[in-house]
Amino acid sequence: MMPTRKTPPSPDELLRRTADFASAHGLSLYLVGGWIRDALLGRLRALPNIDLAVSGQALEIARGLAAHLGGTYVCLHEETSTGRVIVSTEQARMEVDLSDFRGPTLEADLGRRDFTVNAMAVPLEAWVAAAGTWQAHLIDPLHGRQDLEQRRLRACFPGTFRDDPLRILRGFRFAVELDFALDAEVPALMRDAAPELRRVSGERIRDELFAVFQTDRASWAVGQWNGLGILDLLCPELPAGRDMDQGGYHHLDVLGHELESVSQSDRMLSGFEEFSEPLRAPLAEYCRQTPVDRRSRKGMIKLACLYHDVGKPATRRVKPDGDIWFIGHEHFGASLVEGAIDRLKLSNQEGQTLSRLVLYHLRPGFLSREPQLTRRAVFRFFRDLGDDGPACLLLWWADRLATRGPLSNVAQIDQQRARLEELLGAYFFKPEEAVRPPRLIDGHQLMQALKLPAGPEVGRLLRAIEEAQAEGALTTRNEAIALARSLLAGQDRGAA
Repeated sequence: MMPTRKTPPSPDELLRRTADFASAHGLSLYLVGGWIRDALLGRLRALPNIDLAVSGQALEIARGLAAHLGGTYVCLHEETSTGRVIVSTEQARMEVDLSDFRGPTLEADLGRRDFTVNAMAVPLEAWVAAAGTWQAHLIDPLHGRQDLEQRRLRACFPGTFRDDPLRILRGFRFAVELDFALDAEVPALMRDAAPELRRVSGERIRDELFAVFQTDRASWAVGQWNGLGILDLLCPELPAGRDMDQGGYHHLDVLGHELESVSQSDRMLSGFEEFSEPLRAPLAEYCRQTPVDRRSRKGMIKLACLYHDVGKPATRRVKPDGDIWFIGHEHFGASLVEGAIDRLKLSNQEGQTLSRLVLYHLRPGFLSREPQLTRRAVFRFFRDLGDDGPACLLLWWADRLATRGPLSNVAQIDQQRARLEELLGAYFFKPEEAVRPPRLIDGHQLMQALKLPAGPEVGRLLRAIEEAQAEGALTTRNEAIALARSLLAGQDRGAA
């Protein structure tokens, strides 16, 4: 079991105790990578992942440091001698990664890292002792600080992406998180090394994708992946939609529309400003939720935007009058995303969410065309989608705004936005009325009251009761039993 303490140490305390350990054992440890970069940018995190470099025996040192800090040791990479110390509390988790120099010296190690802005170091003892003057001890052989000031990502050496192909995606993550530009030579290096992404584990790719999707510049990164041939490797189900005409109703081809949907979601999810004021805070909180650690609903919505029309190429049909149809593409698409779910090693919950969002992404549009949105329709929608309902609505809205672009009917969009807000309002503000009404009777009670055997008939009756309750047609247990009895009687008459 992972050791825990009631209150988390501060990063300064963690580093001080680590420095004490190093001093007691005669070790020279160096702070490297993102911690130094973020310190220079003034964006150090309260719950950090800190990288330390040492001349050798990193795994043995990490084991000893874990015991000293009361944390847990994890071997990350035996071949590169990289170990992790996890210091966990009831409220927080901090990580300290230790690795051997990637060469005979610290300077050689820094020269083998990914980007120059991550290739700076400070002796740990100097950081702890020098307080606000640690910058005087900065080791910066590749001029990373200058690149940091110019907000530029420059590769440490030409083979950086071949050494670790995941650095391609990390580069885009840094670019979108920090609002940096890629150096002019970087895209070509990425393109040349892109085929090597096939040897990177799905878990590592997944984590970088979600980190990108968590930002408000995901569409820029996805567009770059598309232009560099990276998207075809990450999402091999998508290239079939490239240059596929969708007819006059769409202003983009299938893949272009999917990319534009991600762009619309970037804009929409950044502040929810197009929605009425009462909805903005609950929508923001909903999208911040992480059903799986470090992977938010916001990220899942953008992944669904990318995949929502993946079933179109296989279902495309051209009618004699020239109209283009994609009948059933949502069902076929839901089956196609199984490949992505497996490849990205998504959890069972995430896999169900992605499949559900692709399968039901058209449904809000159908509801938006109804003359009136009934409580029964609202209940059925959230019964089928559960807590994925708001995600489906936001996916549909991004899809809707990406469909016609400048050809959109403004009046129709306003009407559909009102319907969208009606559904979102039901979920956030009236859940017990039409979304999740409190159950009046359970299956066992219903079987007992009507002398019914266990079986599918009980489930059918319970669903009918729930729908009637959501409509406001019944409010008591006795009314629920009476409805079930009348449904059974009607079924018996029909059989006769």
